[in-house]
Amino acid sequence: MKGEISYYKILGVNQNASNHELRKAFCKLSIELHPDTTSLEIEEAKSKFQQVLEAYENLNNTNLRKIYDEKLKENSRSKNKKNSNVLNNLIIDSNNQNLVGNRRPFSSGELFSLFLLIIIISISLICSIFIASFTGKGLDTIPIWLIK
Repeated sequence: MKGEISYYKILGVNQNASNHELRKAFCKLSIELHPDTTSLEIEEAKSKFQQVLEAYENLNNTNLRKIYDEKLKENSRSKNKKNSNVLNNLIIDSNNQNLVGNRRPFSSGELFSLFLLIIIISISLICSIFIASFTGKGLDTIPIWLIK
């Protein structure tokens, strides 16, 4: 966020917008501004798309949105601080380090998928060693490309 442009203005929504409205505005703007699908210059489209993405990520997270709204109110009260950057204040003043870059935990389905992947890789490795031992190939053989 640069200057006095708020995240709400970037997304084109009001401050009371729901998460559904935020997502809808983000999807609309991301289609318009994505560097692969826009008629704007690549650098301009990329910077605008990054601004929209940053605005959506901060407003979609309820904790970051609450802190951001408080900072907006604080900045509107003290307009004599024109050079203050709301995003920098947001990152510096947040006492909870987990708010910035916080990602959701794995769901039970994702954990189960990871578990199955580990099991399948382990079984494949064991089977390949088993098959290699029956064909008479040892585990300590020299690779063919080293024999030359």
